[in-house]
Amino acid sequence: MQGAVSGAVAGLLHQVARVSGEGLIAIDGEDRVVLISPPAARLFGAAALEAGGRFHSSHLDFRIQRLVDAALESGRIEERDISVDDRNLVVRALKVDEPEVTVLVMVRDETRLHRLERVRRDFVSNVSHELRTPVTAVRIMAETLENGGLDDASAAADFVHRIGLEATHMAQMVEELLELSTIESGLRPLAHERVSIESLLAAVDRLRPLASDKGIALVVTIADGSPEIAGDAGRLGQAMRNLVHNAIKFTPTGGRIDVLAAPGDPGRVVLQCRDTGVGIAPDDLPRIFERFWKADSSRQRDGEGSGLGLAIVRHVVEAHGGSVSVVSEPKRGSTFTVELPAAPSHAA
Repeated sequence: MQGAVSGAVAGLLHQVARVSGEGLIAIDGEDRVVLISPPAARLFGAAALEAGGRFHSSHLDFRIQRLVDAALESGRIEERDISVDDRNLVVRALKVDEPEVTVLVMVRDETRLHRLERVRRDFVSNVSHELRTPVTAVRIMAETLENGGLDDASAAADFVHRIGLEATHMAQMVEELLELSTIESGLRPLAHERVSIESLLAAVDRLRPLASDKGIALVVTIADGSPEIAGDAGRLGQAMRNLVHNAIKFTPTGGRIDVLAAPGDPGRVVLQCRDTGVGIAPDDLPRIFERFWKADSSRQRDGEGSGLGLAIVRHVVEAHGGSVSVVSEPKRGSTFTVELPAAPSHAA
C-alpha cells in the first residue's frame, strides 16, 4: 500500500523491505504515512495504520510513535523491543530527510526466535534440575563412605547400591536426551520396513519381569486382521516399551496392564496401553507429552523417571505420521492410544 510517494521511491522501498525481510513504514514531513509494506500491514493490521493518514493519529502502539519522535529529535537510528499482541517485535526508526520521506520505521517479528530461546532456557534449566538431585546424592553418599562409612558393612552396601541406582538414572536420562536429539535433528533417518504387530509387541515382553516383580498382570491382545505397520521397528518398539514402562511405574501391586492392537480407520493401526494405575489429573493431561514434564505428586514415585519417556513416544509416533493421545481419570487408570499408518498394501 502507498500514499503520496512516487512510484520510483515506492519501488525502491519495497525492494529494501523484501531484501531485509522486515516490515516497512515510510512517513513524510507532514506526518503522513506514504507507504506501508505488506509485512508491516500484516503485523499491525489494516485498521491500525492507513496509507495517507497521519502517523501520530493512527492506532499504532504509543511506544512506536515515541520511537519515531526520538529518531526525529536525535537524528540517529532508534531501536526498541516491543511486545504487541503476544508478538515480540524489534522496531527501528530512522530519520532520512528526503523530499518525499522523512522517517522510515522498520519492524522485524522475532516471536519465533524468542520462543526458541525460551525453549532453550527451559531445557537447560530442566536438565540442570533433573541432574542436580542424583549428582548431589552420589556426592553425599561417596563422602559418607570416605569419612568412615565403609566401616559399617551393611550401611556401606546400601550406599553402594543407591549410588548404582542414581548412576543408572543419570545414564537413562543421557540416553533419552540423545535419542530425542537424534529424532528431532533427523541425523538418523527412520527405517522404512514392514513391521508385524506380533514382532512389535514382542518388545513389550522384555518388561514382563518388571511387571511380575510388582505383582501386575501384563496382558497383550492382538485383534484378528491387524495389519502390518510401515516404519522403524526399533523406534516403534522403544515407544511401546516406554508406554508400558510408564504404566508399570504408576500401577499399584495387584493392578493390570492391557496392551491391545487392532485395525483402525482404513490404512491405520491402533495400539493401546491401558492400565489400572493412579491416573492423571485433568490439569496435567495437556502437558503429559512435554519433555521433563512430571505430573502431580500422586504420580511421582521416589523420583523415578526423567520426564522424557512420553516425549520420546510423541516424537517417534509423529515422525511416523501417526498420533498419540491419552484418556485418564485420577485413581481410575489411564489409556494411551497410538494410531499409525499401516504398511502400503493394507493402506491401499
